[in-house]
Amino acid sequence: MNLIKYVIGWFVYRVKAGFWYLGLLMRLWFAIGLDRDFDHSKEEDVRKEFTYPAKKEYRRYLNRPVE
Repeated sequence: MNLIKYVIGWFVYRVKAGFWYLGLLMRLWFAIGLDRDFDHSKEEDVRKEFTYPAKKEYRRYLNRPVE
């Protein structure tokens, strides 16, 4: 049963992440040229803006740590 929950959780996570990345693609597509005055001197972690924010909670069914 845990394996089935793991597979379903993995699939749901991938579908949600796919839609999130599709939304990111649309935001980037329509935002080209809007950020011409970007200040590169700031030390910000831009990587956070381009990674799916949800945790991989489906891993708990196989006793693996959740990232």
